[in-house]
Formats: sequence, C-alpha cells, structure tokens
Amino acid sequence: MLKKSILLTVGGIIFIIGVILFPLPVPLGLPTMILGLAFMFKASNKVKRKVIRLLDKNHHTRKLWKKVTIYRRQKKENISI
Repeated sequence: MLKKSILLTVGGIIFIIGVILFPLPVPLGLPTMILGLAFMFKASNKVKRKVIRLLDKNHHTRKLWKKVTIYRRQKKENISI
C-alpha cells in the first residue's frame, strides 16, 4: 500500500512538472508528463480507467487509437509470417 501511494505521489509530481514545462520551447514537457502518467498507471487502476474513459469520450482520439491498434496487429502479423 505504501509503495502504491509513493508511486502515485511521485507520478503526480512528475506530471505536474511536465505540465509546467510543456509551454516552454524545450521539448521536455510531453516526455515528462508521459513518465508521470506511467508511474500513476503503475500505481492505480482507477487512474487507468479514468484516462481510458477520457480517451473514449473524444471522437478523434478513439479513431486514432483504432488506427494504431490496426497498424500494430498488421505489423505483428507481418513479423510472424
């Protein structure tokens, strides 16, 4: 339980730092936010569900996610052939 709460806290702090760095001209904001989200995903299934729900609500994101899934399946099939 302690490990999960520490991971969630660290992930949240890293994510907030990424949000602060995002508008700066150096490309550090987005990778930092992704790293923070990865920590939070590792710590909590509730966070995963909320992000998936947010992605499903947006029509454009849902279409993009389907394209990525199809592309990955095709790539995996080509490798195994």
